[in-house]
Amino acid sequence: MGLVGAYGSVGRQVAQLLAGKVALRLGGRDPRQAEQLNQQLGARAEVRALDLWEPQSLADFCAGCSLVINCAGPSYRILDRVARAALAAGADYLDVGGDDPLHERLVGQLPAGHRVLLSAGMLPGLSGLFPQLLAQSFQRVDALRCYAGGLGRLSATAAEDFLLSLGNGFGQAQCGWCEGQVVRSTASAEQALQRDWLPPAGVQAYPYLSTEQQRLFGDVPVRHGQGFNLFEGGQLAAALQRIQGSAPEARSSAQNIAALVQASALDVAGRRPYQLLAVEIDGLREGRQQQASAWLRASDGSRLTGSVAAFCALQWAHLPEGLHYAAQVLDATACLEQLLRWLPDTRVRLPDFAAVALAEPEEGVL
Repeated sequence: MGLVGAYGSVGRQVAQLLAGKVALRLGGRDPRQAEQLNQQLGARAEVRALDLWEPQSLADFCAGCSLVINCAGPSYRILDRVARAALAAGADYLDVGGDDPLHERLVGQLPAGHRVLLSAGMLPGLSGLFPQLLAQSFQRVDALRCYAGGLGRLSATAAEDFLLSLGNGFGQAQCGWCEGQVVRSTASAEQALQRDWLPPAGVQAYPYLSTEQQRLFGDVPVRHGQGFNLFEGGQLAAALQRIQGSAPEARSSAQNIAALVQASALDVAGRRPYQLLAVEIDGLREGRQQQASAWLRASDGSRLTGSVAAFCALQWAHLPEGLHYAAQVLDATACLEQLLRWLPDTRVRLPDFAAVALAEPEEGVL
């Protein structure tokens, strides 16, 4: 298996989980950093210098691989570059990002018998899987609300990817789901959202409907669906609002990338980083109308993303052939159970999930 972006924060987690289980090839622009990672893994991998913007370098890296795993970014700038090189070399392809723009480019392009899996990270990925675990206990889902957010310093690559995704098919602000259609959201972000799984002061919740959520709401199915991006601290949300008011072609400028990185650092300064996924469902369960909620809280989004990708890689032979989004083909229960074994500091509250002890948040801390 070839790992692109091997020594980044996500790739490093994938490498640590796969080393010793599969034959691993580590790729990155700086072979010294890749070799340093290899030594930390007990020299159990092969190291190759890789410049993914150089076609021959990319082709040489993919040659001989059965699966190429892309953990490099920005995903919205790389698009189908690595995927096409992998397929040309006869390999399958796994991407922690990619999302809808890559899916559109690959429809009808896969050779027979191959697998391509996209959006195989925390968000999107686990964010589309986790709600299914609660939804499956309902006979009918009338309303489903998905929440995602947290505190953590963004890398420059993550900030650029986020800005490139704005208006690029990732989702729509101030939109919701009703009877199979995207509609204007009636939810307001003016008041702080307060729940027992949030800090006492609450957080700002901004209505946002991602394409992953649209697929989820259609698959479950649900009558009414809504997604929310959660922000605690205020600096990152304010920076995003300023940037979204600028011209689309200027949004991913170096100045705006730096502003997002700085804002995220200010929000998390002196506080414990976390990432949160939560879901609320209204519907028919056990023959009566009920409401239920579930949440998952992790300390590091990069480790969570890398763990989802590693799970996909180890389950590869059991996944369906063709082009798919991870959240639509993975076994949600098996995935969550494995993530909790790999990341024991992750906390989950999910009714009827026997593998997880109920966890209470510390007061004022996520």
